[in-house]
Amino acid sequence: MSAVYINIAYTRGSFSLKMNVEIPEGIIGVFGASGHGKSSLLKLLAGIEDPDWGRIVIHGKTMFDKDLKIKVPARRRRMGLVFQEGRLFPHMSVRKNLMYGYQSSSSIHFNEVVSLLELGTLLSKKPRECSGGEKQRIAIGRMLLGSPEVLMLDEPFSALDQRLRRNIIPYLIKIHERYRLPILVVSHDISDLLMLTNQLLIVEDGTIAGFGHYHDLLFDPQCQPLLMNGEEANAVRLRAQSIDRIGDLTAFYYYSEYSSNCLLLDTIYTIVPDDQIILSIPPANVSLSKERIALISSRNQLQGTVTDIKFSGKKVFCSVDVGFPLLVEITRPALEKLDLKVGDPLFCLFKTVSMKILSIGK
Repeated sequence: MSAVYINIAYTRGSFSLKMNVEIPEGIIGVFGASGHGKSSLLKLLAGIEDPDWGRIVIHGKTMFDKDLKIKVPARRRRMGLVFQEGRLFPHMSVRKNLMYGYQSSSSIHFNEVVSLLELGTLLSKKPRECSGGEKQRIAIGRMLLGSPEVLMLDEPFSALDQRLRRNIIPYLIKIHERYRLPILVVSHDISDLLMLTNQLLIVEDGTIAGFGHYHDLLFDPQCQPLLMNGEEANAVRLRAQSIDRIGDLTAFYYYSEYSSNCLLLDTIYTIVPDDQIILSIPPANVSLSKERIALISSRNQLQGTVTDIKFSGKKVFCSVDVGFPLLVEITRPALEKLDLKVGDPLFCLFKTVSMKILSIGK
């Protein structure tokens, strides 16, 4: 069963929205340019706005059906919508903000949320005494304490600088892992979304241009112009099987069929077994080789297998399974010289400085 089913039409002024899609469990990134219907979609799901016609079903329960005259009010939908600015009550303490709407019968408990989102030291403060990232965590915590069936975040990163964005993303992952809640995250920044998930819903002109895995959507004719902007990314989330020291670097061994595969990181990062690491690697910063190379500055050399080869103008993208799907950008002459085919074994090479480390921790 899908977490969310929508088949709706909605018009306000000159803006029209028409969408028909089934959204599964998990974290789904809702991506598109500003003004194309991403926020409207969340408001329609939450019951803040009503479609002109159609049907909305959440976890098998009909929330809206124009033909059957069903319209469940927003307060009864249990759709946790967190807005960009958080909308905390300025005159209340953090504790009272969190407790607003909380019921003792809730399946998600106060102390659990405070611990998960690391809010313990903030409870006696007022929102004005908290940072932007802390306010977002408080707003998310308040919605969690309402026991939502779906958590929705509308541009949660747009008011935060890069450092605060990196602080928020691991908390969203923890929420999903702890409560198995479907989470819809709206953003016009693809790099932010890819740190959370590879599953994207692409919105353009009030319609769904595509829905699926990022690597597949990159080569969909309708989605390609929206996604291929010269900043294609590999967003990677891995858990450490073991940690070792190789020369002046830390070796992060992750779960893979290739027992020798490990990411080499600068020793400034403190890592222990079972830690999770979230990082990004630009496809253009990865090189390919048919064999491991000893004397080279690219210290990371991951063994893998070619799973797909796609063309986009002068660019060639190889998808390589190295224990996780890694997208690699090469030239056509390089493709011909290596004589690459799907199924070929090879090594993916990149420097440690090519990786952007977002988060390390449990």
